[in-house]
Amino acid sequence: MMQRRTLDITGVAMRFRRFGGRRPGVSTRRRSVARWIVVAVGLGTLVAALVAAAGPFRETRDFRATVTCEKNRDDCFDSEAGSITGRRTYTTTSTDSEGNTTTTTHHEVTWQRADGSRETRDVSTSFYKKAREGEPATLRLWHGDVVAVEVMGAKESFLPEAAGTLALWLYAAYFGLGVFLWGLLFGWWDGFFMLFFRTLSWMFAGIFPVMITTSALAYGLNGHSASIGTVVFGVFFTGIAVFILTGSLDNAW
Repeated sequence: MMQRRTLDITGVAMRFRRFGGRRPGVSTRRRSVARWIVVAVGLGTLVAALVAAAGPFRETRDFRATVTCEKNRDDCFDSEAGSITGRRTYTTTSTDSEGNTTTTTHHEVTWQRADGSRETRDVSTSFYKKAREGEPATLRLWHGDVVAVEVMGAKESFLPEAAGTLALWLYAAYFGLGVFLWGLLFGWWDGFFMLFFRTLSWMFAGIFPVMITTSALAYGLNGHSASIGTVVFGVFFTGIAVFILTGSLDNAW
């Protein structure tokens, strides 16, 4: 009876290892090779993304020079007459790790350009209150992109397309950094679920740093994305993601 129970326990342990942990029978050499492949993939992704980000970075730096010029003059950006053609509010909900649900109200404004095309963006509450439908608006342009809208003494600024492209490449570089660090520091396998869970947590943790870095490059540290509310929310959001990620690594050291 004791021998049979021992065999049953051993079988359960083997099934657990097969589906949740390191697979039995895999040699140390094979695990080492796979680990360095992960390191190489991560490093390659990181380098390739940074190289691709070089062009958008230069364009964003040029935009920053125009922003600095605009502080002393009013003609550094091109201008175009437009009008506000629509406005609405909508809500989104998010749930934190403890199950608490938060509802956020967004304010959206649509304007029409001189050629008849329309663009819609989320704006601040203060700008939304003054951007009445039918009101004339002054559109500030940079390389053909609308980077600011002025109406009734209120102004809303936006990132240029180059900065948006830069943010995407920085985010890709951040992903590559995560793969590189995982292979270098840990390099073991414990199932697809944990791989997805840690990747999701890592990527969520990088949203705010990438956003604030891009905004600082385009507008400076006092730019439109550096408000106290945005920073507090971003730090809180990032902290939750980091806490969840580090919690999943309790047995990794």
